[in-house]
Amino acid sequence: MLRQCLIPIVATIIIGLLVLSIARFLIIFDLVLGNDQGLLIVAKALAAFIPHYLAFMLPLALYWGSYTVARQLTVGSEVSILQATGSSIARTFSVLIVLGVVFTCLNVAVVGWLQPLGRYSYRALTYNLEKADFYLRVRDGTFMKVGARTIFVEKINRDRHSFEKIMIFEQLEKGGDMTILAPRGNITKIGDRLNLRLFDGQRQLIENMAEPDNVQMMNFKAIDVPVGNAVAPFRPRGDDEQELLLPEIMAQNKPLADAGMQDISTSMNKRLVIALSCLFLPMLGVVLGVQSPRKRNLYQSVFALLLIIIYHQMVEFAGDFGKRLELGPAAMLWSVYALFFIISVVLFYKTTTGVGPLQDRVEPTLRGWGLNLDPFAWLRGRPQTP
Repeated sequence: MLRQCLIPIVATIIIGLLVLSIARFLIIFDLVLGNDQGLLIVAKALAAFIPHYLAFMLPLALYWGSYTVARQLTVGSEVSILQATGSSIARTFSVLIVLGVVFTCLNVAVVGWLQPLGRYSYRALTYNLEKADFYLRVRDGTFMKVGARTIFVEKINRDRHSFEKIMIFEQLEKGGDMTILAPRGNITKIGDRLNLRLFDGQRQLIENMAEPDNVQMMNFKAIDVPVGNAVAPFRPRGDDEQELLLPEIMAQNKPLADAGMQDISTSMNKRLVIALSCLFLPMLGVVLGVQSPRKRNLYQSVFALLLIIIYHQMVEFAGDFGKRLELGPAAMLWSVYALFFIISVVLFYKTTTGVGPLQDRVEPTLRGWGLNLDPFAWLRGRPQTP
């Protein structure tokens, strides 16, 4: 049972992390393009961001693995055979409940420690990349901002240290502006200062926009324009509530630089709700997976997948909507958690006491109301056209 469950769990985690990391990979790759250690930096950035995805993938993988195993055993009539030998459904799937406790502890460690540390490391890494040397970030035919200057380079040579057809525009403090045009230029680096040396160009200066006719034109053979300095250290960890460890955020009793008390409460309770979801998700997966061996429900897997997505969206909505209510985000988040927890426990008890699969118990009631769980039943019931 444990081996059968671990295979879909591990597969779901790996596939989910790969899919979710694709978009992040493209963002990081754009930042490191031209850097000599590009692949190493991409690997570090993805490793720092993986805990963010892992916090969501662990409950999803546990739920999907439980559902898959329960569905396979019931469709293959193995559950019926085990019941005939005196083994109850609850005993058969008790290992999934234990696995849920293990995943809960693991996810508490992820959302409480790995996720905030990884988020801070990722932000520090991207900060250093964004403040990296000008010649590593410049692109052909693209306007880019370097301090107060806007720089446009039409062509970058292979060495990435020399350029052709350069334009620099700078808004001056007194309301004027300066524009520099040059057919070629290259990078010079003296100590921590990075300069763009331009040749055979022209500088246009308007010191005061109130007098636009007062334009100064100057042709030059060579001019140095500073385009970078030594990168300042990244800020200390803790300005954002998402960077606080679980013990730190639970002890936080005053607003942060980038977060108020409502944000802190939402972040703390959302982390705990997501982590503790692993306690009931195996039961919910078993409830949906245990079905009648006499019929195979093709759309039940789609419903099972939609249900976990709905739960995740309800948690996100409860956290955001709770900020606007007097009850606060904590009450909204734990209300959603309690609702799903109670439903999962009750349905698991009903399913494992021999009453039968959930679908067999619900269908008669819905049919009495004129509803049908099978959305394609009306198609099969239509008369055939001769």
